[in-house]
Amino acid sequence: MATLEKLARLSEPSIQGAQAVREIAQEAAKVVAKCRADHRSICETHPQLAFLLAENRAQLKLCRRLESDLAQHLADLESSAKLKSQQADALRREMAMVIELLKSREVVERELRSPRLAAGGGAAGRKHTLYDHIDQEAVDALDVRVRECLVELHEIASADSAQCSEALARIGAIAVPAAEDISFTWEVVEATGRLVDESQGTVDEIAQDLQSMDRHCDQLRDTIRDLEAEGGMLSMDDYSVLLRDTGEIPGIVDELREAAAGVRQRADEIHVRRQQYAAFLAENKLRAAAVAQIAEASQRYVDAVAESQARYAELADAADGALEDMWGLVTWYRNFHSAYDGLIAEVHRRRQHHRELLGTVEDMRARLDALHVEEVQRRAAFVDRDGPYLPSDLCPFIQDPPPRFAVEEAGDVARFASVQSQETHYSKLASMAGEASSPARPGAPGA
Repeated sequence: MATLEKLARLSEPSIQGAQAVREIAQEAAKVVAKCRADHRSICETHPQLAFLLAENRAQLKLCRRLESDLAQHLADLESSAKLKSQQADALRREMAMVIELLKSREVVERELRSPRLAAGGGAAGRKHTLYDHIDQEAVDALDVRVRECLVELHEIASADSAQCSEALARIGAIAVPAAEDISFTWEVVEATGRLVDESQGTVDEIAQDLQSMDRHCDQLRDTIRDLEAEGGMLSMDDYSVLLRDTGEIPGIVDELREAAAGVRQRADEIHVRRQQYAAFLAENKLRAAAVAQIAEASQRYVDAVAESQARYAELADAADGALEDMWGLVTWYRNFHSAYDGLIAEVHRRRQHHRELLGTVEDMRARLDALHVEEVQRRAAFVDRDGPYLPSDLCPFIQDPPPRFAVEEAGDVARFASVQSQETHYSKLASMAGEASSPARPGAPGA
């Protein structure tokens, strides 16, 4: 009877311990099931999160660069038309200076005057200047082209600047959530899986301990039933084993409680990770939506100004071309002014050359004339002396006059007023020849 009482005292803590372990096992199993659910959620979220994070980084970087480009484009719009106006103003000042330079340079040489002015094309009483030889209408036409281009450029720049500022304001009003800095590599997912495996291993160990405790309780119950039915005796060794096993139950329960606490701790870590993944996925979805709004606002502006910007580029090219033509005229007019100095020097040089050449020609003509007069006189003396005695058919050519040679001029010598005219020279030469020659006497050969 005492043995049964001892066994009864062992039965109650054993049953209580088994119940405690069973509750621990059930709770740990539920926790592990939740861990697995959280792990599956992390595994499902990871690819989406990885894609969104990589895509958002690239797209947000692109959008920020696009926003920066829009700001730069706005600055360029506001400055480019202004810059071209400044260039046009500077060019007009240069053109006005060079035109005044041409107007102040009078053409004083008579033979250099414009044929148009000589024909009555200039205003009466107005002095002749280099300005009379340029095409003012062409300059005015270029200036009109530049002004028309610049006016339209300013209109387009003003309208597009307003739209660009509006687009930048819309983009600035779009809130882009900041990304939380957490690690979400696949190694983290694998680490989470290892935590689930560790928790599952702990649950399996708790289940094994629960089976051992259930066997202990069954053994204790069977022993009591056998003793009550058969009235036998329990050996001290068997009792000692039962007593030892029962005494170990509180320690086992404490150990299992600690193991279950580890399972809950890992479960909390996995759950926190799942919440982080879910929150980070939601944030990146919001970031993706914000990026899409930025891209849409930028694209809307680009579409709105596509036609006007094409026209702007066309006008800018036209203005540049007209400005380049005007700069070419400025350069040409300056070279024209400089070339006039060379022209004056060249005219004076040619006059000097003409005077020197004319002196040489006059000397040559005088020598030729003298030789001709001398030959005429010598032939006349021969005819007077021997002609009456020579038959006319003996040497017919002996009665021919001597040949005459003349130095002729090519070119418009009359352009140089200081040069003696050809007509005056020939008149003088004719009078010299008339004085040197005498008429043939009647009956002489050739008379």
